[in-house]
Amino acid sequence: MKNLLLLLCLWGISVSASWAQRYQYTVDLTQLQDDKFNVSLLAPNVTESKVIFALPKIIPGTYAISDYGAFTSNVVATDRKGRRLPVKQLNTNQWEISKAKKLYKISYQVEDIFDTDKEHQIYPMAATNIEDKNIVVHTPGIFGYVEGQNNLPIELTFEKPADFYGSSAKLPVESTATRDVFHMESVDDLYDTPIMYGIPDTTTVQVGNCEVLVSVYSPNKVIQSREIANWLTDLLHGARKYLGGKLPADRYAFLYYFKDMKIKQSFPLGLGGALEHTTSSFYYIPEMPSDVLKNMIVDVSSHEFFHIITPLTIASREVKEFNYDTAVLSKHLWLYEGTTEYTAHHVQVQSGINTPEQFLDKLAEKITDSRENYNDTLAFTQLSKYAASTYADEYGNVYQKGALIGACLDIYLLHLSEGGYGLKDLTHDLGIRYGKDRFFEDDELFDEIAKLSYPEAKEFLVKYTQGNTPIPYVDYFALVGVRYQPNEKKKLVLDESASPQAQRLRTIWLTGQPPCN
Repeated sequence: MKNLLLLLCLWGISVSASWAQRYQYTVDLTQLQDDKFNVSLLAPNVTESKVIFALPKIIPGTYAISDYGAFTSNVVATDRKGRRLPVKQLNTNQWEISKAKKLYKISYQVEDIFDTDKEHQIYPMAATNIEDKNIVVHTPGIFGYVEGQNNLPIELTFEKPADFYGSSAKLPVESTATRDVFHMESVDDLYDTPIMYGIPDTTTVQVGNCEVLVSVYSPNKVIQSREIANWLTDLLHGARKYLGGKLPADRYAFLYYFKDMKIKQSFPLGLGGALEHTTSSFYYIPEMPSDVLKNMIVDVSSHEFFHIITPLTIASREVKEFNYDTAVLSKHLWLYEGTTEYTAHHVQVQSGINTPEQFLDKLAEKITDSRENYNDTLAFTQLSKYAASTYADEYGNVYQKGALIGACLDIYLLHLSEGGYGLKDLTHDLGIRYGKDRFFEDDELFDEIAKLSYPEAKEFLVKYTQGNTPIPYVDYFALVGVRYQPNEKKKLVLDESASPQAQRLRTIWLTGQPPCN
């Protein structure tokens, strides 16, 4: 009994010591001043005499320099007795704290990005909003980290107005009318978890194994969460079938911020979009009538949802071990953004949301956009690697030619396998091979694809993504009985004179099922 009691005591001490090594953040959402609030951090233990406290320079999914530290000011570090420690700002995103062995607390002020007067390059779907009726907690813009201590757990406490609800994929571990407490596993988990606070307009639907939250902020009540949830239900059921009968998360959150068209914010006019996270996605969209927005919202929501596969499950070292201080990008945006964009449309034709003609029209538009507005001979791996710098102006092509790479690879795999193995089979096998907690090396991906599928798939990728050869769309679409007509208005059309084999593959490609005999 004494030995057991001793073991229990030691275990308790061990757990307590482990829990002590964490970040403890507190933000009071009831005390807002000029679109700003104060942030307080009880810091983890430090053994070095100097440490660097930082906010991200770049985050996953944006492929652009954000410099979130530009919106942080009045950084103060203190010991347990409240005495100040020396703090020196090194650059936009980093502060050096001396006498750090005594570090107990870091406090600072955060300004929102939606309404700032400062010049910046942050996308609205990755920005923060701090106002009385709506608070967008994009965590990279608010919460910093001590360099070298990215893997410690994090506790977030929000003091909130009694009528506010925090919409997020992650549920609070404690919640009252005026307080929420969230636990995050690490800095990566923290930056992967947006939260939108406000008077709730939310709808929850169950899709198989997955509870799906739709949360809306529409300042003029132009659009409601229930409408969007109804639009997405068919898509999500189609996605479930497309992915083999089960969605890859037990809870997912769609967070929509609709911008009042009458107010001015800090972003270029007309700029909008969405940003993916592992089990959620955030949308910044102009507030317009629902009948105008419906198709766009379904398309964009489909794209962001399928990021749950790439790169949030299947990704390289550069993504899984992300460097928030320096832009170190992967060469495979064709996979992360391109195949995701293709899949977002492919699932809609296979589930009957769109007709084959609508699906082909979308692909045809991408061919035109890619060839008329971007460099069709630029190696896609080079575009990817330098998307935040040299080739920033070419980045939009990841949604055009990137999707077409996915489409042609899918068609080619179906051709090689006589309809038995396509792109979704390949991504499934890559997901099994790597999963959420493993990564591939950039230079090895094509070899791994060859092992899982066909050597010819590697040859295709080497030639058309690593090389600078334009894709011969006529040849690849002909494999599934689709005719490419560069000089006519409808550039991709069903070819009823195609061979029986091509027509059979076309049925499989467009429906997911072989034709009935």
